[in-house]
Amino acid sequence: MIRIRNIPFKIFLLLFFVGFQTEAFSQISMGARGAALGHATTALGSYDWALFSNPALLNSDSPRIGFYGIRNYGFSEITDISAFGSVPTKFGTGAIGIHRYGGDLFNETRIRMGYKNVWKSLHVGMVLNYNHISFGGPYGSGGALGLDVGLAAKVTDDLWLGAKATNLNRPSYDFQSYDEDLIRDLSIGLSYMLAERALFTFDVYKDVKFPVSYRGGVEVTVIENLKARVGITTEPVTYSFGFGYGRNFWQVDLVVQKDQILGLSPGLDLIISL
Repeated sequence: MIRIRNIPFKIFLLLFFVGFQTEAFSQISMGARGAALGHATTALGSYDWALFSNPALLNSDSPRIGFYGIRNYGFSEITDISAFGSVPTKFGTGAIGIHRYGGDLFNETRIRMGYKNVWKSLHVGMVLNYNHISFGGPYGSGGALGLDVGLAAKVTDDLWLGAKATNLNRPSYDFQSYDEDLIRDLSIGLSYMLAERALFTFDVYKDVKFPVSYRGGVEVTVIENLKARVGITTEPVTYSFGFGYGRNFWQVDLVVQKDQILGLSPGLDLIISL
C-alpha cells in the first residue's frame, strides 16, 4: 500500500479530485456570523464584514476593526485569515480590508478598499479589489484589479433587500502561458426580522462558472447579548451553525461549517467598536 506522507501533496490531491464539483478554494465572503448564516449576507443590514460581501451594507454606526480566521476542512495550509477597518463620516463610510488564503505551496491575497453612501432609502457601495496569487517554486505569480458594486434598500423596519456583483470589469491574472479570470458572480437577497427575536436571511447566488446556489440562515436571540445561528447552502452543499456574544464595544462570533464532502471548518472572529 502506498501512503502519502507529504501534506502539501495531500492538499493538491484533495483540491484536484473535488475541485470540479465544489468550490474547494478560498472563501469569498468573510466573517463568522455570515458563515454561520450560510453566507446569505447580500441583504444582511449593517454587516461588519460587508466589505467582503455587499459593500452597500457597511456598518455606519461607529468606527470598527475586525479579525477573522477559518481553518478549511481541518488543514492549516488552507486557512483563510482576514481583517478590516471601517470609519463612518459625513461623506459616507469608508473601509479597508485584507484577506489571505493558503500557504507556501499556493496562496491568494486580496486587498480591498470600499465606500458606501445612502441616498434616501437606497444604500450604494463599491469596492476596489486587488487580487494577487502566488505559486510555490518556479511557477510564478500574478495580480489583477477588480471592481465590485452593491445595492441595498430597507423596505420596512423589518425587511432588507440587496444585490451585489463581483469583478464587473472582468479582470484576469496575466500569466506567461495563459490568462486566468477572477471569480465573477451576482447575488440577490433579502433579510427579515421577526418580532425582534429571529432574523431570516436568504440569497440566490450565481457564479458564472458554476450552477445557481441557494443560501439561507436563521439567527435567534437566546438571551440578552447571546445569539445562535444556523445556515445551509447548495452548490456546494454545506451546513453551518454558530454563536455570537457581544457587549458595548466588542463582539465575538464562532462558526462551524460542514461541507458535505470535505468535512468541518471551524472559524472565529472578533469585532471591536472604537
